[in-house]
Amino acid sequence: MKAKELQCRNINLDNQNTKICIPVMGSTMEEIIMQAEKVKTLEPDIVEWRADYYIMKDCDDALELVTVLEKIHEVLADIPLIFTYRTADEGGEQHIDFEHYADYCTAAAKEAEKNNTAFIDIELYGKKDEVKSSELVTEIHNYNVKIIGSNHHFDKTPSEDEMINILSVMEELGADVCKLAVMPEEKEDVDALISASKTADKKLKAPIITISMGELGAVTRVCTKLTGSVLTFAAGANVSAPGQPACDTVRRLLAIGKGCEIDCNIALIGFMGTGKTTISKALSRITGFEEIDVDHYIVEKAGMEISGIFEKYGEEYFRKLETDALRELQNGAGRIISCGGGAVLKDENVQILKERGVIVLLTASPETIFDRVKNHTHRPILNNDMSLSHVKSLMNNREPRYQEVADIKVNVDSNDRVLTCYEMLNKLEERGDLKVSGESS
Repeated sequence: MKAKELQCRNINLDNQNTKICIPVMGSTMEEIIMQAEKVKTLEPDIVEWRADYYIMKDCDDALELVTVLEKIHEVLADIPLIFTYRTADEGGEQHIDFEHYADYCTAAAKEAEKNNTAFIDIELYGKKDEVKSSELVTEIHNYNVKIIGSNHHFDKTPSEDEMINILSVMEELGADVCKLAVMPEEKEDVDALISASKTADKKLKAPIITISMGELGAVTRVCTKLTGSVLTFAAGANVSAPGQPACDTVRRLLAIGKGCEIDCNIALIGFMGTGKTTISKALSRITGFEEIDVDHYIVEKAGMEISGIFEKYGEEYFRKLETDALRELQNGAGRIISCGGGAVLKDENVQILKERGVIVLLTASPETIFDRVKNHTHRPILNNDMSLSHVKSLMNNREPRYQEVADIKVNVDSNDRVLTCYEMLNKLEERGDLKVSGESS
């Protein structure tokens, strides 16, 4: 990843040290000041004021917004600001015409130096008039303030080529930083966003900010070494977009992502539906450690699905393949090994995993498990009995064994993969297994 830097006011954005931004979103002056005071205690690198949440007394008086900016600056002091008036077309609170939108952004830009406003967010793609947008960009640049060109898709993830094009067009229109936020519908959408980000970061001169929203895409807010994002957004008093983790969580995971070492393997165990594959992938993106799903490893070597192995050769044969796979995967350190639900029922497997690894148990309630697996058709162990009572029975049989062999236990009922990774990594560091060398920004 080639290094990129952009300096404005007292903040330097670069893709080697992702900065943290927290939004302020009050609807009244009192709410805004209260939120700003709370946000200040969280020590973000920069604060975004979402002016579209503020209920103006006179929509034709852009200076009213400047007055609010002045009050926010008084509270934040040296912490720089992003002024954002998000329109309803892109997930904002207000329907306004372009003339009012331009007036608000220009008024904020005119007083940018006085109020320590480093960036004005301008929606630069989609239905906006590109000529008018370009003129607005030129005018704002006249006031010595930088522009974050932004585009948001709350209903989908565009194709990889389209995402690269969106970022490129915003740079062509004069954006100093190009921001794209999309909503994933499936895990492949998150992969597409990461891939598009890598390409765009190489192609564009401007720094980028890319986000896959919601819980499904939340890991992109903390694995910025993969996307090249110079800025990520965390929750403060409020959440401005789906999937924003808490500031402390983001700061810690960015530090871990910047540099960490582990001298063993991490073996994830737990009942089916606890999300071992999902968590191992998220953990890999955050840490850079290799991620291996044991069931997928067996399928690849055997050339048939797990259900086919059970049907043709029986469970005993599958368990032998599983033991062989676990032994092969212990050749080295720094791997995240996602184990099948029955792997640790066998003493030999536990011994293999503990020789060069830490066993991490993911736990969840029977109700959570049932809700996650009730529509699955690839779980041989269910034996066509897809009921909560059967799930409870199976869990009661296995849970004592899981608890017995686990070195670390993390509950996953929240269905929050970023928080799960945060808790797990903290516990690994407390044990001395994980060493963090990266410093938070």
